[in-house]
Amino acid sequence: ARIRPRRRAASLSRKDLRRLYLAVREVLTEAIELGGSSVSDYVDADGEEGFFQLQHRVYGREGEPCLVCKTAIKRVVIAGRSSHYCPKCQK
Repeated sequence: ARIRPRRRAASLSRKDLRRLYLAVREVLTEAIELGGSSVSDYVDADGEEGFFQLQHRVYGREGEPCLVCKTAIKRVVIAGRSSHYCPKCQK
């Protein structure tokens, strides 16, 4: 949705919210189809690893170039959780 992780929800326009909604639906659908992300020791109910981690565009790629603009991916901690983003593409 091209939105920075620290951006306040109240600052999002209707257009931003629509893009976010569509992006979340797309990502969740793809993640389910690929069996989730086996980043560490995750397996599904059948003991199978997921393959969605192969689709991660920024997660776990701190310092690596953005796939779109080549800017280095940044990592921030928000409420105790890591979030990765491209400072140029996500505003």
